[in-house]
Amino acid sequence: MKIASLDFETANLSRVSMCAAGVALFEEGQLIESKSWLIKPPKGHGFFKPEWTDDIHGLNWFSVKDAPEFPTVAPEVISLPLSADLVIAHYAPFDMDVLAQTLQHYQLPRPSFRYLCTCRLARAVWPDLPNHKLNTLAAHIGHSFQHHEAESDAVAAGQVMLAMMKDAGVRCIETLCLKAGVESSLFIPHETPHGN
Repeated sequence: MKIASLDFETANLSRVSMCAAGVALFEEGQLIESKSWLIKPPKGHGFFKPEWTDDIHGLNWFSVKDAPEFPTVAPEVISLPLSADLVIAHYAPFDMDVLAQTLQHYQLPRPSFRYLCTCRLARAVWPDLPNHKLNTLAAHIGHSFQHHEAESDAVAAGQVMLAMMKDAGVRCIETLCLKAGVESSLFIPHETPHGN
């Protein structure tokens, strides 16, 4: 089974302010490819929230001023997840909403794929952890990464997924979801992301 892990960073609270994207592909339990892109938010959405720049992803206007806007990189960003059997993201409602609103803003076609929230799944699989933030889960499985760097976050979410499967003693995500009572959601054209 091929899994694509997605992560988006935004400049501010606007879901159209995507400033970085990361994708990691896993097949048969192994990372096979990962990529990231810096993205210039569109006019009117490019204000960088200072505390995010200083304390979260470290990106600012100078980081992305010469980067392409989303339509330039969209074919590649979207083609990688579409090559997978399932898309995952840590706290998927945020990432799916960023993708949906950015596609809508640029009037780009919206693909259809199934996705799963690793945060929601981790709450069911590891209920006794103090929280289910990505850095907490990564520490729990012994995976070191650069938090809030899009590619690194995407890889970490994939590693968390693999670790949950291993801990549950299952070889496929569908079985893990059944055991955990968590369902995947459908990202489809012209509808707001839901679930998770």
